[in-house]
Amino acid sequence: MKIEDLIKNQKQDGSFGAFHSMSKGNQITTEKALNRFFYLGLDKNNPVVEKTLSYVKKCFDGELEIPDRKEKVLQWDVFEKLMFGAWLVIFNVEHDRVKNLQLIWADIIRESVKDGKFNVDLYKTNYQRSFGKLKSGQRVIDPTSFYMVNFLRNQLDEYTSMAYFEYVMEKGIYYIYDKNLHDLPKVFDHKNTIYYLIAISLAAPYTRDRGSLNFVKEWLLNNQAQDGLWHMKNLKSDGIIFPTSSSWRAKENKLNDINNFIKNQIMDKLP
Repeated sequence: MKIEDLIKNQKQDGSFGAFHSMSKGNQITTEKALNRFFYLGLDKNNPVVEKTLSYVKKCFDGELEIPDRKEKVLQWDVFEKLMFGAWLVIFNVEHDRVKNLQLIWADIIRESVKDGKFNVDLYKTNYQRSFGKLKSGQRVIDPTSFYMVNFLRNQLDEYTSMAYFEYVMEKGIYYIYDKNLHDLPKVFDHKNTIYYLIAISLAAPYTRDRGSLNFVKEWLLNNQAQDGLWHMKNLKSDGIIFPTSSSWRAKENKLNDINNFIKNQIMDKLP
Protein backbone atom coordinates (compact mmCIF):
# COMPACT_ATOMS: atom_id res chain seq x y z
CA MET A 1 0.00 0.00 0.00
CA LYS A 2 1.36 3.35 -1.03
CA ILE A 3 0.92 6.27 1.33
CA GLU A 4 -1.13 8.02 -1.36
CA ASP A 5 -3.59 5.12 -1.41
CA LEU A 6 -3.83 5.14 2.37
CA ILE A 7 -4.58 8.87 2.41
CA LYS A 8 -7.27 8.32 -0.21
CA ASN A 9 -8.89 5.54 1.84
CA GLN A 10 -8.64 7.23 5.24
CA LYS A 11 -12.02 8.14 6.70
CA GLN A 12 -12.84 11.50 8.25
CA ASP A 13 -12.39 10.14 11.79
CA GLY A 14 -8.91 8.82 10.94
CA SER A 15 -9.89 5.16 10.64
CA PHE A 16 -9.84 2.84 7.64
CA GLY A 17 -13.04 0.89 8.31
CA ALA A 18 -12.67 -2.25 10.41
CA PHE A 19 -9.89 -2.03 12.98
CA HIS A 20 -8.63 -5.46 14.03
CA SER A 21 -6.90 -7.44 11.34
CA MET A 22 -3.42 -8.92 11.47
CA SER A 23 -4.17 -11.16 8.47
CA LYS A 24 -2.22 -11.03 5.23
CA GLY A 25 -5.27 -10.28 3.04
CA ASN A 26 -5.69 -7.26 0.80
CA GLN A 27 -8.48 -5.48 2.68
CA ILE A 28 -7.29 -2.23 4.23
CA THR A 29 -8.05 -1.95 7.94
CA THR A 30 -6.98 0.58 10.51
CA GLU A 31 -4.53 -1.91 11.96
CA LYS A 32 -2.98 -2.68 8.59
CA ALA A 33 -2.63 1.04 7.93
CA LEU A 34 -0.83 1.45 11.27
CA ASN A 35 1.48 -1.44 10.40
CA ARG A 36 2.21 0.14 7.04
CA PHE A 37 2.94 3.50 8.64
CA PHE A 38 5.37 1.78 10.99
CA TYR A 39 7.31 -0.04 8.27
CA LEU A 40 7.44 3.08 6.14
CA GLY A 41 9.17 4.75 9.08
CA LEU A 42 6.43 7.35 9.62
CA ASP A 43 6.12 8.71 13.17
CA LYS A 44 3.28 10.13 15.22
CA ASN A 45 3.94 13.65 13.93
CA ASN A 46 3.07 12.74 10.35
CA PRO A 47 -0.39 14.29 9.70
CA VAL A 48 -1.92 11.06 8.34
CA VAL A 49 -0.53 8.99 11.20
CA GLU A 50 -1.49 11.63 13.76
CA LYS A 51 -5.09 11.52 12.54
CA THR A 52 -5.23 7.74 12.89
CA LEU A 53 -3.61 7.78 16.33
CA SER A 54 -6.13 10.39 17.46
CA TYR A 55 -8.84 7.93 16.44
CA VAL A 56 -7.10 5.10 18.33
CA LYS A 57 -6.79 7.24 21.45
CA LYS A 58 -10.50 8.09 21.33
CA CYS A 59 -11.27 4.38 21.00
CA PHE A 60 -9.05 3.63 24.00
CA ASP A 61 -10.86 6.31 26.03
CA GLY A 62 -14.27 4.92 25.03
CA GLU A 63 -15.25 8.01 23.04
CA LEU A 64 -15.56 6.03 19.80
CA GLU A 65 -16.47 2.42 19.06
CA ILE A 66 -14.85 0.37 16.31
CA PRO A 67 -17.17 -1.33 13.79
CA ASP A 68 -15.62 -4.77 14.26
CA ARG A 69 -17.57 -7.85 15.30
CA LYS A 70 -17.01 -8.48 19.00
CA GLU A 71 -15.40 -11.89 19.47
CA LYS A 72 -17.24 -13.86 22.16
CA VAL A 73 -14.29 -16.13 22.95
CA LEU A 74 -12.49 -13.15 24.54
CA GLN A 75 -13.42 -10.53 27.06
CA TRP A 76 -13.67 -8.13 24.17
CA ASP A 77 -13.50 -4.92 26.19
CA VAL A 78 -10.25 -6.08 27.82
CA PHE A 79 -8.83 -7.11 24.45
CA GLU A 80 -9.77 -3.79 22.85
CA LYS A 81 -8.02 -1.77 25.54
CA LEU A 82 -4.86 -3.83 25.15
CA MET A 83 -4.99 -3.57 21.36
CA PHE A 84 -5.51 0.20 21.29
CA GLY A 85 -2.95 0.70 24.03
CA ALA A 86 -0.35 -1.35 22.20
CA TRP A 87 -0.62 0.77 19.06
CA LEU A 88 -0.30 3.97 21.10
CA VAL A 89 2.83 2.54 22.74
CA ILE A 90 4.30 1.46 19.39
CA PHE A 91 4.01 5.04 18.14
CA ASN A 92 5.22 6.53 21.46
CA VAL A 93 1.97 8.33 22.26
CA GLU A 94 2.00 9.42 25.90
CA HIS A 95 -1.27 8.80 27.73
CA ASP A 96 -1.79 8.46 31.49
CA ARG A 97 -4.57 5.88 31.13
CA VAL A 98 -2.32 3.75 28.95
CA LYS A 99 0.39 3.93 31.61
CA ASN A 100 -2.10 2.85 34.28
CA LEU A 101 -3.14 -0.15 32.20
CA GLN A 102 0.51 -1.05 31.65
CA LEU A 103 0.94 -1.22 35.43
CA ILE A 104 -2.00 -3.62 35.72
CA TRP A 105 -0.68 -5.94 33.00
CA ALA A 106 2.88 -5.77 34.33
CA ASP A 107 1.58 -6.83 37.73
CA ILE A 108 -0.27 -9.78 36.17
CA ILE A 109 2.89 -10.97 34.42
CA ARG A 110 5.09 -10.41 37.47
CA GLU A 111 2.74 -12.38 39.72
CA SER A 112 2.72 -15.18 37.13
CA VAL A 113 6.45 -15.93 37.46
CA LYS A 114 7.35 -18.74 39.81
CA ASP A 115 10.82 -20.22 40.36
CA GLY A 116 12.18 -18.09 37.53
CA LYS A 117 9.64 -19.32 34.96
CA PHE A 118 6.44 -17.90 33.56
CA ASN A 119 3.55 -20.04 34.79
CA VAL A 120 0.47 -20.14 32.54
CA ASP A 121 -1.86 -21.43 35.28
CA LEU A 122 -0.86 -18.55 37.53
CA TYR A 123 -1.38 -16.18 34.62
CA LYS A 124 -4.95 -17.41 34.12
CA THR A 125 -5.65 -16.91 37.82
CA ASN A 126 -4.06 -13.46 37.95
CA TYR A 127 -5.78 -12.41 34.74
CA GLN A 128 -9.21 -13.21 36.18
CA ARG A 129 -8.29 -11.52 39.45
CA SER A 130 -7.77 -8.29 37.53
CA PHE A 131 -10.41 -8.53 34.80
CA GLY A 132 -13.10 -10.77 36.23
CA LYS A 133 -14.01 -14.42 35.90
CA LEU A 134 -14.25 -15.77 32.37
CA LYS A 135 -17.59 -16.89 31.02
CA SER A 136 -18.05 -20.41 29.69
CA GLY A 137 -16.22 -20.73 26.35
CA GLN A 138 -14.02 -17.70 26.92
CA ARG A 139 -10.23 -17.78 27.09
CA VAL A 140 -7.61 -15.45 28.46
CA ILE A 141 -5.71 -13.18 26.13
CA ASP A 142 -2.59 -14.93 24.90
CA PRO A 143 0.33 -13.65 27.01
CA THR A 144 2.61 -13.85 23.97
CA SER A 145 0.39 -11.89 21.59
CA PHE A 146 1.77 -9.12 19.39
CA TYR A 147 -0.15 -6.62 21.52
CA MET A 148 1.12 -7.86 24.88
CA VAL A 149 4.76 -8.00 23.80
CA ASN A 150 4.61 -4.43 22.52
CA PHE A 151 2.54 -3.11 25.42
CA LEU A 152 4.85 -4.38 28.16
CA ARG A 153 8.17 -3.31 26.65
CA ASN A 154 10.30 -1.64 29.36
CA GLN A 155 7.60 -2.28 31.98
CA LEU A 156 8.96 -5.41 33.71
CA ASP A 157 11.68 -5.79 36.32
CA GLU A 158 14.77 -7.74 35.28
CA TYR A 159 13.74 -11.03 36.92
CA THR A 160 10.25 -10.97 35.40
CA SER A 161 11.52 -9.76 32.04
CA MET A 162 13.92 -12.69 31.66
CA ALA A 163 11.24 -15.22 32.58
CA TYR A 164 8.81 -13.61 30.14
CA PHE A 165 11.50 -13.54 27.42
CA GLU A 166 12.13 -17.28 27.78
CA TYR A 167 8.40 -17.99 27.54
CA VAL A 168 8.02 -15.82 24.44
CA MET A 169 11.02 -17.52 22.83
CA GLU A 170 9.46 -20.91 23.50
CA LYS A 171 5.97 -20.04 22.24
CA GLY A 172 6.63 -17.45 19.56
CA ILE A 173 4.49 -14.35 19.12
CA TYR A 174 0.81 -14.81 18.34
CA TYR A 175 -0.29 -12.96 15.17
CA ILE A 176 3.33 -12.76 13.93
CA TYR A 177 5.21 -16.06 14.17
CA ASP A 178 3.73 -18.49 16.68
CA LYS A 179 6.46 -21.12 16.63
CA ASN A 180 9.42 -21.79 18.91
CA LEU A 181 11.83 -18.91 18.25
CA HIS A 182 14.82 -21.03 19.20
CA ASP A 183 14.19 -22.97 15.97
CA LEU A 184 15.48 -21.05 12.98
CA PRO A 185 13.44 -21.11 9.76
CA LYS A 186 14.60 -23.96 7.53
CA VAL A 187 14.64 -21.80 4.38
CA PHE A 188 16.19 -18.34 4.55
CA ASP A 189 14.82 -16.99 1.29
CA HIS A 190 11.20 -17.16 2.39
CA LYS A 191 8.55 -14.82 3.82
CA ASN A 192 8.59 -16.81 7.08
CA THR A 193 12.12 -15.52 7.67
CA ILE A 194 10.79 -11.97 7.72
CA TYR A 195 8.04 -12.84 10.21
CA TYR A 196 10.54 -14.76 12.33
CA LEU A 197 12.90 -11.78 12.41
CA ILE A 198 10.07 -9.43 13.37
CA ALA A 199 9.19 -11.75 16.25
CA ILE A 200 12.83 -11.82 17.35
CA SER A 201 13.02 -8.02 17.26
CA LEU A 202 9.93 -7.83 19.49
CA ALA A 203 11.28 -10.39 21.96
CA ALA A 204 14.80 -8.91 22.10
CA PRO A 205 14.09 -5.97 24.48
CA TYR A 206 13.09 -8.42 27.23
CA THR A 207 16.39 -10.27 27.48
CA ARG A 208 19.15 -9.13 29.82
CA ASP A 209 21.55 -11.76 28.51
CA ARG A 210 23.52 -10.19 25.67
CA GLY A 211 24.46 -13.58 24.31
CA SER A 212 20.96 -15.06 24.23
CA LEU A 213 20.30 -14.09 20.61
CA ASN A 214 23.79 -14.64 19.21
CA PHE A 215 22.48 -17.65 17.31
CA VAL A 216 20.23 -15.33 15.29
CA LYS A 217 23.14 -13.00 14.49
CA GLU A 218 25.28 -15.93 13.39
CA TRP A 219 22.46 -17.28 11.21
CA LEU A 220 22.04 -13.90 9.53
CA LEU A 221 25.77 -13.53 8.95
CA ASN A 222 25.96 -17.06 7.54
CA ASN A 223 23.28 -16.15 5.01
CA GLN A 224 25.05 -13.08 3.72
CA ALA A 225 26.38 -13.38 0.18
CA GLN A 226 30.02 -12.70 -0.63
CA ASP A 227 29.12 -9.08 -1.37
CA GLY A 228 28.00 -8.71 2.25
CA LEU A 229 24.32 -8.39 1.31
CA TRP A 230 21.26 -10.51 1.94
CA HIS A 231 19.65 -11.66 -1.29
CA MET A 232 16.07 -12.97 -1.10
CA LYS A 233 15.10 -13.48 -4.71
CA ASN A 234 11.92 -15.38 -3.89
CA LEU A 235 10.53 -12.81 -1.47
CA LYS A 236 7.52 -10.92 -2.79
CA SER A 237 6.21 -7.53 -1.72
CA ASP A 238 3.21 -7.68 0.62
CA GLY A 239 2.14 -4.05 0.77
CA ILE A 240 2.69 -3.87 4.53
CA ILE A 241 6.34 -4.61 5.32
CA PHE A 242 7.60 -4.29 1.75
CA PRO A 243 8.28 -2.38 -0.36
CA THR A 244 9.49 0.65 1.54
CA SER A 245 10.87 2.08 -1.69
CA SER A 246 8.55 3.27 -4.45
CA SER A 247 8.36 -0.21 -6.01
CA TRP A 248 10.29 -3.42 -6.59
CA ARG A 249 10.32 -3.14 -10.36
CA ALA A 250 13.97 -2.17 -10.04
CA LYS A 251 16.02 -5.00 -8.51
CA GLU A 252 18.23 -2.59 -6.59
CA ASN A 253 15.16 -1.25 -4.76
CA LYS A 254 14.26 -4.72 -3.54
CA LEU A 255 17.84 -5.41 -2.48
CA ASN A 256 18.06 -2.11 -0.60
CA ASP A 257 14.70 -2.59 1.13
CA ILE A 258 15.55 -6.10 2.35
CA ASN A 259 19.02 -5.15 3.53
CA ASN A 260 17.84 -1.99 5.28
CA PHE A 261 15.16 -4.04 7.03
CA ILE A 262 17.59 -6.70 8.26
CA LYS A 263 20.24 -4.20 9.31
CA ASN A 264 18.08 -1.45 10.84
CA GLN A 265 15.01 -3.34 12.05
CA ILE A 266 16.81 -6.49 13.23
CA MET A 267 20.61 -6.47 13.58
CA ASP A 268 20.78 -3.05 15.20
CA LYS A 269 18.12 -4.07 17.76
CA LEU A 270 19.72 -7.32 18.88
CA PRO A 271 21.60 -7.17 22.20
